[in-house]
Amino acid sequence: MALQTDRQTLEAENLIGARTAQVLVRAEALVPGAGRDAIEPLLADAALVIEAADLQADRIVLEGGVQCQVVYRQGEESVVKALTARTTLNHVIDLPGAQPGMLSRVRGEVSHVDAAYENGHMIFQVTCNLTAQALRLSPEQVITAVSGAEGLQETYRELTSVKLAAEGSELALLKDSVALPAALDARAALMDWAAVEIESVAPDLGGVRVKGRLQVETLVSSGVTGRPCVVVRYPLALDQLVELPEWLTGDTWAEVDVRSLRSAIEPAADDGDMRLNCEAEVRVRVLANATDRVNALTDIYATRGNALDVEREALRLCVAAEHLRVNELARGTVLIGENAPGVGTVLATRARPVIGEWRSENGQGRVEGVVEAQVLYLPGGADIPASAEAELPFSITVPQALNDASLIDIQVLSAEANALMSDRLELKLSLAVACDTRRRERVQIVEEIEEEEPLVRRPGIVIRWPDSGESAWDIAKRYAVPVDSVGEVEPGKPVVVKV
Repeated sequence: MALQTDRQTLEAENLIGARTAQVLVRAEALVPGAGRDAIEPLLADAALVIEAADLQADRIVLEGGVQCQVVYRQGEESVVKALTARTTLNHVIDLPGAQPGMLSRVRGEVSHVDAAYENGHMIFQVTCNLTAQALRLSPEQVITAVSGAEGLQETYRELTSVKLAAEGSELALLKDSVALPAALDARAALMDWAAVEIESVAPDLGGVRVKGRLQVETLVSSGVTGRPCVVVRYPLALDQLVELPEWLTGDTWAEVDVRSLRSAIEPAADDGDMRLNCEAEVRVRVLANATDRVNALTDIYATRGNALDVEREALRLCVAAEHLRVNELARGTVLIGENAPGVGTVLATRARPVIGEWRSENGQGRVEGVVEAQVLYLPGGADIPASAEAELPFSITVPQALNDASLIDIQVLSAEANALMSDRLELKLSLAVACDTRRRERVQIVEEIEEEEPLVRRPGIVIRWPDSGESAWDIAKRYAVPVDSVGEVEPGKPVVVKV
């Protein structure tokens, strides 16, 4: 009877390529009524939205937009003003091995913003960090059983293959209104920024429901003497169902991107309070993993009959996918420049974390980088706003080992600055850290088996001193005898094999 093999299909997820890139984009906006007065930017911010990612041969084409905003002072005025500008982002990242039809994962973040006034225009220089990965799902035929011959010795291993099986996304429009007390004398919404907090990702009827909130901060100009602006903080509730097949809702996680954020002051009506109306458009993406498990043949030989010619192959498998979200507190000190006015009252604080590197230590991950902090303040005894900037290093430990292909995101949930002395500020930060790590292993399995010439052995007794790392299976296979006949193998002790 001829040798027969049973096979089962195992779908493997392979990381074809991963690349990072840094892109500098430029935007500009006309400054109304600038005249000959000096224009001094005080706070600058930008948000990057990636609209499309097109995998092509050996590259990925990214398209998106960058929304810039700045708060500035004109001349010796105590009033702060604001304007916005928008520009497009089009960039190609070389990704060797990428092909159309593969899966892609893309991340983008703003790492630095410069705003400068030139000839009646506000010029923004925005540095964006981009990360792109290409993944391929490939079916592999794995031998799960062998029959048709006697005296076969076989070893099997359960293989686990985790794969990105599906992705669904929905656009959600979040709205809310916040009452502003009359004593604030609110004039206009100057600048908005937000951080996303995901509280739960759970299966629901028809898909996966994502719950959380946007922590929004809006800088509002005020008519109160000695208080030209104030930060209003409020949450926008997020509760969005993303459609997915029921069989894919077991292992899911979510990513939420803020695509636009707008706010406006609604005038008071008949002795009522003014209201701050906010509207945010977010994209909620749910990614789903599926897992294949197969008991695969890893080695085989014959103890009688015909010898076997065994051909092996190496499989690269994603054996686990880990998703982690933790909050971390950080502190730092912002020093005021030598020629800058001393701090009196802090008006607003904006902070942006920039990841520098990450590594694993003793089964945990460590993420390091800097926080770019901007503080808007009133000098002591003056009413003309000023600002200070600083880069503060941070180091965060997460309870998860990281690797080179980990995707890491850090957001600032809140930032507060307090004057310690006239020349320095204490900065307190609440950071949200999200880590996505996929563990990959290379495993050797048997790909093909063919019968050769009959086994030829001369009976006898063999005394063998095992080599370092040599197992009972290795010795039994060498002499084509059953593994059970070898017995226990111990370092430094001879093994007696009856052939």
